[in-house]
Amino acid sequence: MNRVNSKDIIEIGLGSIGKIKIIKALSEDYKMATVYALHKKTNLKREDIKRNLTDLIKIGWVRETKLVNAMYSANRENEYVNHLTSFFRSVGYIGQPEM
Repeated sequence: MNRVNSKDIIEIGLGSIGKIKIIKALSEDYKMATVYALHKKTNLKREDIKRNLTDLIKIGWVRETKLVNAMYSANRENEYVNHLTSFFRSVGYIGQPEM
């Protein structure tokens, strides 16, 4: 398997508005979410959520836990996720009330 470099990780992780919305949704709440919950929170199509989650899991930004349903959470042990979440908070993208 080829090693993925930082450039590739960033481009995969931030490659669409859908991925950014998913990271935002998972970073705001410190709990796991189903595809349905992510759909409600992001207004993205379920198919798009599943495709984006596959990429985010591949680069280690999201963790998948299989319970009755598949559950997803931000990987808070990943340095990219921590930097991105910190950036999102500092610019008010997360942690601010919705208007």
